[in-house]
Amino acid sequence: MLVASLVSCLACTAPRATAVQGEAGAAAPVVPRQSLAVTFENDLFTGSDNNYSNGFGVTWQSAEYRDYAPESFQHTWVEFWSFLPRIGDENCQVFAAWTLGQETFTPDDISLAQPPPDDQPYAGVLFLDSTLTARTDLVTHAWNLRVGVVGPAAMAEQAQNTAHEFMGVPKARGWDSQLPNEPLLNVDYTVGYDWLTSQVTDTSRARLVPMAGASLGNYFTGASAAVYGEFGWNLPDSIGLLSIRRGLDPFVDVGSQDTRPWTFSLYLGAGGFAVGHYLPLDGTLLSESPSVDSEPLVGFFSTGLTLRRERWTVGYLLTRFTDTFETQRQDTDYGTLSIAWTY
Repeated sequence: MLVASLVSCLACTAPRATAVQGEAGAAAPVVPRQSLAVTFENDLFTGSDNNYSNGFGVTWQSAEYRDYAPESFQHTWVEFWSFLPRIGDENCQVFAAWTLGQETFTPDDISLAQPPPDDQPYAGVLFLDSTLTARTDLVTHAWNLRVGVVGPAAMAEQAQNTAHEFMGVPKARGWDSQLPNEPLLNVDYTVGYDWLTSQVTDTSRARLVPMAGASLGNYFTGASAAVYGEFGWNLPDSIGLLSIRRGLDPFVDVGSQDTRPWTFSLYLGAGGFAVGHYLPLDGTLLSESPSVDSEPLVGFFSTGLTLRRERWTVGYLLTRFTDTFETQRQDTDYGTLSIAWTY
């Protein structure tokens, strides 16, 4: 409840309006863009119900932090972390975001009360991500702090079985074997570079964006690299991020001031992760738990599209991973649907 109240308060906080000269010389207020987004991920989009089974998140994205009053939470929060590389750089625009979310992981056969020990363990994750993004014209740097809990306290069993009951499908029977309660703490860094941009027509352009990242913590420890291409009409100047859970995350419109009525873009990306520790597979660190041997190298392929109409953005992404653990029975693939409102 406390976290939900914080996100709600942030969503209601307005940045200070700045003034620009109108045609008649009068100053017209311009309010920077903030956004509220809901993201839903599920492997039912691809006709399966295994491994990474479901994800849900609510994200509030700020405007540039200097547009808020110095005493505001957003401004104070960014200043507190200004020691991080590029966050305190005067040449960068800096934005803050918070995501409250839940993830659900299940084995291949959810009808078994005792799942095989060599299959994906049952696991539920409840988390709060705090992300700081620093942008220049070509480069985007993102720092993310994840705090949360894995285990029964994450309430993934209740969420999944309630959803299955609503959809009229059998409930998962093996949740008694899920990973035990353990607090989560993870730090992630991602950098993306708008390497090649080509103006195709007056209203359309294409770009190629390489990305790299590193993570440390008991949720995920490892490194990542990827590249994605994007083609679109009225393409906004924003760069996506990387996520061990999602692969490519192209729905980030951090700092975009595009207000044209329609924008549309197509994505195609590929990359991989070097995995040191991945909690949903390798288990908890502080106590014994079910686990499988995660693959040290995991690749992914993503394709999707985004449609923007004034204040609204709708995006869909389909992601397929190579095997994530040695005894995997089915492919890991799922769809991601994101809906955002900008104000």
